[in-house]
Amino acid sequence: MHGMSRLTMRIRFVITLMALLAWPFSYGNAADIALPDIGDSAGALISPQQEYRIGQAFFWRLQQSVDLVEDPEVNHYIKSLGQRLVSHSDAPALPFKFFMVPDPTVNAFAAPGGFIGVNAGLLLTSQQEDELASVLAHEIAHVTQRHLLRSVEKHNQSSIPRAAALLGAALLAAVDPQAGVAALTVVQASAVQAQIDHTRAHEAEADNLGMLNLVRSGFDAQAMPTFFERLQQTSRFYTGNKVPEFLRTHPVTTSRIAEARGRAVTYQERSQRRDDLSFYLIREKLRVMTTSNLIALKQHYVNTIKKGNNRNTVATRYGYGLVLSEMGEYSKARKAIKALISEDKERLTYQLALADIEKANGRLSEALTIYKVNQKLYPNDYALSVEQAIALLQVRDPAQASALLLVQLEAGRGSGQLYKLLAQAQGDLGKTSDAHGWLGEYYYSAGRFEQSEEQFKLAVKSARGDQYQLAKLNSRLREVEATQVLMEAL
Repeated sequence: MHGMSRLTMRIRFVITLMALLAWPFSYGNAADIALPDIGDSAGALISPQQEYRIGQAFFWRLQQSVDLVEDPEVNHYIKSLGQRLVSHSDAPALPFKFFMVPDPTVNAFAAPGGFIGVNAGLLLTSQQEDELASVLAHEIAHVTQRHLLRSVEKHNQSSIPRAAALLGAALLAAVDPQAGVAALTVVQASAVQAQIDHTRAHEAEADNLGMLNLVRSGFDAQAMPTFFERLQQTSRFYTGNKVPEFLRTHPVTTSRIAEARGRAVTYQERSQRRDDLSFYLIREKLRVMTTSNLIALKQHYVNTIKKGNNRNTVATRYGYGLVLSEMGEYSKARKAIKALISEDKERLTYQLALADIEKANGRLSEALTIYKVNQKLYPNDYALSVEQAIALLQVRDPAQASALLLVQLEAGRGSGQLYKLLAQAQGDLGKTSDAHGWLGEYYYSAGRFEQSEEQFKLAVKSARGDQYQLAKLNSRLREVEATQVLMEAL
């Protein structure tokens, strides 16, 4: 203990606190993973750089238990929406990272440093883009106001174990009343109540600043109270642990709705009308991606199209085409998507869907033609380039695939998926050192440091006298090793 620095103690405390502030979340076999609802602290406790490292550590550990959405079109959408809101926030320079979790429950969460996750269920529950944006704006406010670390600072005068117990018991009581009662037996009830009040204050602050950000970004202020009301009405049908995580960690009360509605009225005239078809299309794509019953979903689309009373018929027809493709009915799927293209030839989403159908049907040549034509219309679009690169690797054209991927990398759009594809492309080109290097970056992005270190060592070994390459790889290897040591220390 005497050899441990004050900074290390603080970082370790915050990591511990993040675990205590977590709420239940399940996906696949990862039933025990917990996602914390957190914001930030005041700068006296920890620097923004150190705070980002804490968020990065959380994101790395999250990926060890949960498979994130890899679809490039879905990821590009949620990132674009998030960055639009960030650009109008009070911290537009923060390096936010937005990502999707393919879980059907209603949830969103924020970690220090700007790591914001969105469950598929949240998007599926939102009836318009403004509602989804209102939740993202709320989570962004948690980050910019540094709510978690401010909570830590409030208890900085107490011992670390006691402060952690107070905060953990307060949040545990909100998540699971029975477990919370047990936790309260080891701490003072009055202190716990003070922490709950502090959390409520953070929620109110996130609502207030989130709505301001929402309006600045051109969205409807009324979307926030409208979404709250829908969640409140839905919660009446839930009991016990079935209550959605978002409602457990963001309790929606009548007074909270009223306050949000009152604030929204003052912004009413500043709302803007937008074409949010992209939201509806992405929502249906996620619905198809996350469904456990394709047959039932297909019938849902058929019935909805017949009734003609859905909110967005075009998106329903798009979802119908996707579900047909997933079921192997490629001819019908192709016909459904081509009908949409005939009505809106410049909608890239339809073109990508048609190319996906051709790839699934083994018609790679037709898919590549679609990609090539659209690269002229939408040069270097992220989703288009990634999908095209995947197809090019399938037809053994790694040179062109690598060129497309490197353009995305130079544009600052690096991702684990991009690194993995680059590793495959460089390997197919016979560039062994580069292949190992990119695979090292892939493992690093996923927080798998032992595998990353191993790949960089193989990359160094394969460099064979290229001094420039050796210098770069050795430098990166040292960084990976240092990160691994830091993570072990936490």
